[in-house]
Amino acid sequence: MDTEVLRELEYTPFTMNPTTALGTVAGLDAGEVPPLSVQSEPYLIGDIPAGVSRSFTAYAHVDENAPAGGMYTLRVNAGYHYAAAQHMLPPSGEWQYTYEEKTVPLEVPVRIKGEVKPEILSLRAENLNPGQVGSITVSLKNIGYAKGTASAAELSGISGVFRQVDGGVYIGDFAPGEVVNVTFSAYVDDAVGAGTYPEEVMILYTDEDGEPQQSVSERTGIPVGEGASFAIVSGPPIAIVPGETESIRVTFQNTGDAPAYDARARIVPSKPPLTASVDTALLGDMAPNETKTADFTISLASGGALEVPYGLNTEVKYRDARDTLILSDQIVLQLDGKAGNPIRDALLNPVSLVVMVGVVLLAGYYLYVGRRKMR
Repeated sequence: MDTEVLRELEYTPFTMNPTTALGTVAGLDAGEVPPLSVQSEPYLIGDIPAGVSRSFTAYAHVDENAPAGGMYTLRVNAGYHYAAAQHMLPPSGEWQYTYEEKTVPLEVPVRIKGEVKPEILSLRAENLNPGQVGSITVSLKNIGYAKGTASAAELSGISGVFRQVDGGVYIGDFAPGEVVNVTFSAYVDDAVGAGTYPEEVMILYTDEDGEPQQSVSERTGIPVGEGASFAIVSGPPIAIVPGETESIRVTFQNTGDAPAYDARARIVPSKPPLTASVDTALLGDMAPNETKTADFTISLASGGALEVPYGLNTEVKYRDARDTLILSDQIVLQLDGKAGNPIRDALLNPVSLVVMVGVVLLAGYYLYVGRRKMR
């Protein structure tokens, strides 16, 4: 037999029993499942020998209104190629493989878990003023499809205006459709002004599998007031004469938007020539825009300059709705020094008295000396 002829022949391919899926690529397909949408591209898994498993992760978005407990079927398309046949090539005798591609659809059952989802029905803010601690009462409804156990409501603090004082508010079991009222204690940053600031409320809870969860946040606006503030509305500056002690009546007004309780006005201790012998007065409770009068007793030293304006610092100490003691900003009480009786002022002025005594003594001395000479 001529072996050269045999070498020129191509041998018949041999069918193979493939055992390895080569270059496997898997992709998740939601198909016509409305509440689900796949957000991952197909994933290259690689070669998978027979009897070996490989896993991959795919991400899908679940519509927030999808009913809890709903069962859906997703499809995983696994595409790969395999060695289908082999044959020898003359004249080298090398083996050549024939590959074929195949796609296998796999079904993956999916059950949608419920979650707690808060909805704010109403909100009431009390005593939320800059630099003070107030309360925020929120009515919350669970519009989700899951029951939360060991639930607690918290403020997110996204605005930086509010800071929880006592942490979250414990709710306990929070069933679907249930409505609860929670009250937060919050400190308001003292650098902010009156206005409405954004805040978010969220629920921390334990789900049906015993896993800790955090709900989506519900955003709302929380109003901040100005609080109580005070001004002197007595009218023109009060006149006072050097060397005299005057009883003066000062009218204070609450110019803020919150009531002040057990208010007391006080003159801040000052240096001469102004002094106050009665420097504190009780104003009582003052509603917004309400005015109250305070009586003080002040003195202007006799050596004080005439026709010169003076200022006394006053302040109001009061309690807010939570019985917190607060000190207002200082308010200047304007006073005008007025000229009095010149003779009386001279008699009351120690320097003038010394001079007058000296003049009297000197005059007496010269009178005495003159009489002796006459004798």
